[in-house]
Amino acid sequence: MKRLLLTASLLAPLSTVVACVGDDDAPAVVDPDGPDLLAGADFVAIPRTLSATEAAARQAKLTAAGMPRDKHHAAPGPSFYLAIKKSALADRWFLSAFLEQYFPGQVSFGAAQSLGTRVVSFKVQNDKLFVFDADDRHASSSVFDPDVLVEAYPLVTDPSVVNQPGGHQYVFIDPAAGLNRFDLLGDYFGSNPWPIRFEVELSFLQNFRSISDGVTYQQVFTGYADQPIGDGQIDADTFRGSGTMGIALRRYKEGSHYQPVELPWQEHYFRSAPKLVPNTGTTVQTAAHWDIHPGMQPIEWVISPALAQLDATPAYADADLVGAVERGVEGWNAAFGFEVFRARVATASESFGQDDKNYIIFDPDPSLGFAFANWRTNPNTGEIRGASVYFGGAWVDRFGFEDDPADGGSGGAPVRPATPTPKKMVGLRWAGVASDPLCVLTAGEDRDHLRPSGGASQLTAGQKLEAYLADMITHEIGHDLGLRHNFKGSLVAPYSSSVMDYTDFETRIAMANQPGSYDVAAVRYLYGLEADLPTDPFCTDDAVGIDPDCQRFDTGADPLGGTWTERWSLLTMYFTRFGVDDFFLQFLRGYAGGAYDYAQYGDDVAANRALDLILTDIGAPLDPALLADPSFVASGADLMLGGVLAELGPAPSWAIAARIDDQLAQVLVNSDGVRGFASRRAVVDVLKGRQSAEALEMLLAGRATIAAQLPGLVGTDATLTRDLLARIDRATTPYFE
Repeated sequence: MKRLLLTASLLAPLSTVVACVGDDDAPAVVDPDGPDLLAGADFVAIPRTLSATEAAARQAKLTAAGMPRDKHHAAPGPSFYLAIKKSALADRWFLSAFLEQYFPGQVSFGAAQSLGTRVVSFKVQNDKLFVFDADDRHASSSVFDPDVLVEAYPLVTDPSVVNQPGGHQYVFIDPAAGLNRFDLLGDYFGSNPWPIRFEVELSFLQNFRSISDGVTYQQVFTGYADQPIGDGQIDADTFRGSGTMGIALRRYKEGSHYQPVELPWQEHYFRSAPKLVPNTGTTVQTAAHWDIHPGMQPIEWVISPALAQLDATPAYADADLVGAVERGVEGWNAAFGFEVFRARVATASESFGQDDKNYIIFDPDPSLGFAFANWRTNPNTGEIRGASVYFGGAWVDRFGFEDDPADGGSGGAPVRPATPTPKKMVGLRWAGVASDPLCVLTAGEDRDHLRPSGGASQLTAGQKLEAYLADMITHEIGHDLGLRHNFKGSLVAPYSSSVMDYTDFETRIAMANQPGSYDVAAVRYLYGLEADLPTDPFCTDDAVGIDPDCQRFDTGADPLGGTWTERWSLLTMYFTRFGVDDFFLQFLRGYAGGAYDYAQYGDDVAANRALDLILTDIGAPLDPALLADPSFVASGADLMLGGVLAELGPAPSWAIAARIDDQLAQVLVNSDGVRGFASRRAVVDVLKGRQSAEALEMLLAGRATIAAQLPGLVGTDATLTRDLLARIDRATTPYFE
């Protein structure tokens, strides 16, 4: 997913850390009667008076920035100094941030994502409180182990603040005195990779909570960039941005049963952050995973109340949406053999930005057709500390799930067009830590891959919707467990060995919330329950487009004979029977590109089998019987073959090189009389680009044949033929560059 990325200097959130003593999940407040420093809490908020004028000015800036007093951007609360217990300064703390809200763009621009986790500690020196990165990843040797400075705050010395009872145990800082600075890292369609400066105009805190090992709260901010970051549709000022971050400061802890897992040579698992190995000059990464073990307390997931509200409407009387999500989460328990996850609906006070919550985020907006997994890890070890799953309203769209096709339903896969994946406006990075979704799965991408008959046709509309939703959640939870995609799962009968594959609708309904044989073996190895890696076929994203068996949305043990033959034949029909224009050339790669991959990367048999499929009814020279058929559109065949040669012509594999060269030569000289000059000019460019003696000989031989044809041509054909000859002359004089 291309998305706007927001970065915060570590000090901005840290400058506003507040913790209060209280029960877990109890709202924390600033005591108007004064703090109790004698109670010994690690962090104490010291009230400070905000004048009516200051409060009014702050609210005016919020309103001007499009941040009204609502549940996400509440009225500013009391201001404060922060007291940090001296005995806690040298301790290590997890400092994490989660971008809950962002305008403009919301989730398309980075909301609903973790901004990363740092391990920090504090030190007082030269009348300042310094914040250091305290993780273990920077030591290159026993001599060089640098202190990585993150931020510094001036100490508060006002006697009315520091001389309170118990004050000698604390250091005091002004939360507003740090840099409080954000940056944006631009990636406007890949053309703007330089940093964009973003100055915070206003920032305040709300919704403090004390938890057993620290505190969570929200930081609301608004500010301006030095380059446009909005589209101007809602806010005419395209330089302005606003948002809400969930911040947590929690005591550093490693799981008591957590053990590093070496990455296997095939990367079944996501990597931890890289870590220097002292005195070796090397770095190490391990397989990221939770501290999951037999006898553990189940990890709780909470589900957005918005889904429960939708579930209760009459439109979903035949479906159990919440139950489907619960099954998607808890379906992994069977793979472990004990209860690992437990799901319930979240309460109104629980937020997806709270670091101690694992949250299923449901966005009712039906235009958002994607889902993604996201996690928070310990940068020292790769231990997963928490996670989330986001999915948009298109995943529960009823259109296409009706039982009767006559009533607008397909009886199978959803047919609502998939929402385009949002463009990546900014990449997400916070305090030097980057965080990207582990997976972006689009609702409806499988709509064209429905098998003509199967189990899905026997289910009711509600049952299909439940299974479809449960499968998506199971897939995303699999990522949050540490599993990467397995795009060879579909090679295993009867449907797939892996819910981590991208499969057709029929397979997804059949799999529902049940991990496959590959998934079970993969998690059991990762979590130390089995000694052997999975043996089912495996490949992940890196091999797509290289290994022809590694494909998204293919099916069956012979994808070339099934999936790609069906799709390529359908496209050939559109080109040669309906004469579609060149806009549809993009579908050769996007819809049926697996045929290209078999032709280019398959063995001798598979490559030639794929090329047979590709050239059927479009290869040169065309069968005279086809040309005699009045329903056959020869120009469509020419257009489609031109797209094929543009893809395979520049560097064909050895298995099909001779046949591709023959096609290039046939098109260049128009051997069957139907090849357009655009296709012929393109062949010249392909052969010029090869920069080989063989390609030069093909151009020269083709020129001789074309020159011999010229005397028999008149009018436009003669003119364009002369232009083609001139193009060849330019390409060959000289040929080598």
